[in-house]
Amino acid sequence: MKYCPHCEIHVGGTFEECPLCQSPLQGDATLDHFPRNEGIQSVPLWVKLTAFLLMTGAAVCLSLDFLFLNVPHVHFGLIVLIWCIAALWYIRGFVKGKRALSPAVTLFTILFSIGAVLTEMVVGYHGITTNYIVPGLLSAALLANFILSILDKSGRFNALLYVLGSIFIGLIPCVVILLRRQGTPLAWEICFSVSVVALIGLLVFKRR
Repeated sequence: MKYCPHCEIHVGGTFEECPLCQSPLQGDATLDHFPRNEGIQSVPLWVKLTAFLLMTGAAVCLSLDFLFLNVPHVHFGLIVLIWCIAALWYIRGFVKGKRALSPAVTLFTILFSIGAVLTEMVVGYHGITTNYIVPGLLSAALLANFILSILDKSGRFNALLYVLGSIFIGLIPCVVILLRRQGTPLAWEICFSVSVVALIGLLVFKRR
């Protein structure tokens, strides 16, 4: 058992410093009396700096957008804020590394789609995002969700998460096709077909 010459007390466990005076302990270490809490981890400095720069940039853009509200200009403040939130969310998931894959793919797809549509509306709407980029992104997310469900052998996450993620994303092309009916772009029809195939594949390979 370790000993603190300053406080004249014996300290059990593997502590290197006295819990009272922070002086170096002497003697041999023993087994910890209580398990250490390894769940609390400090946020890396580069994450803090990145979050500070992103949020500062978003705040500056929103302030400029508000100051020039009466002057015709491109309203870019909200766009920057959405992209910053998406970037922070992605960095947080990367650092933690414990988020379920399907909700991560679903949320990132939704945020990226909204940001892309708003960006095109600000820059000049030509239908490229809504007719091609968004359905292509949704199709890629459906395929990624299916592939990740097959590769995920950890058993940490219920297979129902992957099914619900595919259903949620698959509802988007259904709504678009029902609303537009005639003249629906081919990309949305392909996206709907991919959603059906991906859902069937999940039900076949992941049912338990």
